[in-house]
Amino acid sequence: MVPEAHRQNCRKKGKKEDECHNFVQILAIANASHLLTCGTFAFDPKCGVIDVSSFQQVERLESGRGKCPFEPAQRSAAVMAGGVLYAATVKNYLGTEPIITRAVGRAEDWIRTDTLPSWLNAVALSPAEWGDEDGDDEIYFFFTETSRAFDSYERIKVPRVARVCAGDLGGRKTLQQRWTTFLKADLLCPGPEHGRASSVLQDVAVLRPELGAGTPIFYGIFSSQWEGAAISAVCAFRPQDIRTVMNGPFRELKHDCNRGLPVMDNDVPQPRPGECITNNMKLRHFGSSLSLPDRVLTFIRDHPLMDRPVFPADGHPLLVTTDTAYLRVVAHRVTSLSGKEYDVLYLGTEDGHLHRAVRIGAQLSVLEDLALFPEPQPVENMKLYHSWLLVGSRTEVTQVNTTNCGRLQSCSECILAQDPVCAWSFRLDECVAHAGQHRGLVQDIESADVSSLCPKEPGERPVVFEVPVATAAHVVLPCSPSSAWASCVWHQPSGVTVLTPRRDGLEVVVTPGAMGAYACECQEGGAARVVAAYSLVWGSQRDAPSRAHTVGAGLAGFFLGVLAASLTLLLIGRRQQRRRQRELLARDKVGLDLGAPPSGTTSYSQDPPSPSPEDERLPLALAKRGSGFGGFSPPFLLDPCPSPAHIRLTGAPLATCDETSI
Repeated sequence: MVPEAHRQNCRKKGKKEDECHNFVQILAIANASHLLTCGTFAFDPKCGVIDVSSFQQVERLESGRGKCPFEPAQRSAAVMAGGVLYAATVKNYLGTEPIITRAVGRAEDWIRTDTLPSWLNAVALSPAEWGDEDGDDEIYFFFTETSRAFDSYERIKVPRVARVCAGDLGGRKTLQQRWTTFLKADLLCPGPEHGRASSVLQDVAVLRPELGAGTPIFYGIFSSQWEGAAISAVCAFRPQDIRTVMNGPFRELKHDCNRGLPVMDNDVPQPRPGECITNNMKLRHFGSSLSLPDRVLTFIRDHPLMDRPVFPADGHPLLVTTDTAYLRVVAHRVTSLSGKEYDVLYLGTEDGHLHRAVRIGAQLSVLEDLALFPEPQPVENMKLYHSWLLVGSRTEVTQVNTTNCGRLQSCSECILAQDPVCAWSFRLDECVAHAGQHRGLVQDIESADVSSLCPKEPGERPVVFEVPVATAAHVVLPCSPSSAWASCVWHQPSGVTVLTPRRDGLEVVVTPGAMGAYACECQEGGAARVVAAYSLVWGSQRDAPSRAHTVGAGLAGFFLGVLAASLTLLLIGRRQQRRRQRELLARDKVGLDLGAPPSGTTSYSQDPPSPSPEDERLPLALAKRGSGFGGFSPPFLLDPCPSPAHIRLTGAPLATCDETSI
């Protein structure tokens, strides 16, 4: 419990009442008899140990700064390796100084990241340990930070992985109490069409091999940083691929152009900067990081970023979705009936759903889609405990059975689901969790051969549901295939015009032609069956429009529209003709004479006015018709166009005209 004095001090700093409690952030096994726990403790982090024999109280309470965040909502990560805590959190109250620490002994003896922004500008998550017989254990941290190597107005986010060595003691003069093995590299998880759209690392699941043998696998879920792009991708990474990149070329940031360039091999000092102290280095008299030369430490301080990215294990994402936002992932390895192991992932979504997926080869296929909460809300935490998955949101906690095979009702459904946990029992005539037993059970994960494993089942059609509807309503007809491997098609009335296929069914806009029967037929493993059937009917007599009345009203409206348009065009034409006649008569009355002056009169004392567009247009039209206005030759047409190329106005050429174009 947090003392009241601490809570009052927390509230005085402007924090909310519900934030001024102790939120546990770290719970790890310290040794065989004690657990290490750390919490926010009303924005004053504290750590302590719990005796597992009594589980009564926290002992040896001490400061948790540098191990645990101040704020409950701040993400952090920690891992115990060799009895030592490695933590990724923030150092200060404002949460603006992300650090990665090895918290052992006194705080002044800790090893931590440097404060340079080129080292780390975001909180890391999901640490993991990996080592081999020849060298030091390696600790990996995954995170997303803002890149400094892009010339852009936008703050470009880049997913990355960082590595430190467990035996790192810091430098003697340079990088004292700082990591001398801190290296980081970009993680590449291409989005659709292999574009770099998946730039935000949401979560990472570390799948460790059983009994410590073998290599762990890192499963990461990525999303886009741009608003409106609902893209999620799942990629798998191997530690040996990360190590290969860490042993590759370094990247140097050119401040004049704000872009990174690879460092030439001749410019890299020896021994190689950032390398763990291996047995080979010890033979070269480098027994620890304290014996490394200053030139090596200076180089690693200025070049923590590698030039090449880490590619996914299969060269491409295992799963890409454009309509689902994944936030959390956990993974475990299960054994099928044949003894082969498969990785099963649990993916928590932004709207409170859980996707259970299995990895078969280089593909991740969703087996189940479960709605976890009554109201849509983001999944924030997931933990596996034996055969149960504990899922938490901001307001609720629920549990899910990871061996729910009873949902598969027939032998074909059980086989076609390709769920490594489930097998069909001929003795019980149901789909069961096999638990390693083989007697009377069948399963086929790779090919799902129903025809050879399952007896021929009678084709049963589902119950047809009548759906009362009204005109212009939008109706969604659900269709849920038994597994993610099925491909479904809809059969609908021929008169339906507006259909929208959806992930959960078919959306129909109700019209008279949409009435009738609908069937969702799913095909899987060569077998097809109808899984859902509906019949759209009018909800009441007033909802059903008369088709003859509708067609007659439509035709009448069409002809009335044509008649109104014709009358409008006729009136406009007559009005324009009258206006032109008035303009011509007005010119004639004022004595507008464009010809030669009569004898005995003086010529113009000034240039005649410039002809208007109407003056230019009418002579051309009259010459075309060969007759004058009102039956008389117009006074402004001096001589008919002597050639089809010219019209002359008082002896001056007005325009060039081609009779064929008039």
